[in-house]
Amino acid sequence: MTVKNYTDLPSSAIKNITIDTVKNTVSVEYNTGSKQYTYSTEDAESFDQQLLAEFDSEDISVGRFMNQSVNEGTLKLLVD
Repeated sequence: MTVKNYTDLPSSAIKNITIDTVKNTVSVEYNTGSKQYTYSTEDAESFDQQLLAEFDSEDISVGRFMNQSVNEGTLKLLVD
């Protein structure tokens, strides 16, 4: 599968996440607005696995995981 959509996330900050493993992009829509932000990543499949591992965590925080990924440079914002 080349595109995975995650909706109904256990997050107060993030509405949905779309991961495209062909384009190596991650798109995020936050609950605070309707704008979607698209990020590039070197390995979208690996990012997807890390996100799934976060879902399995007892201390799950999708927003914290996304913020950490941006701050560490795993995700880089694509500008229109």
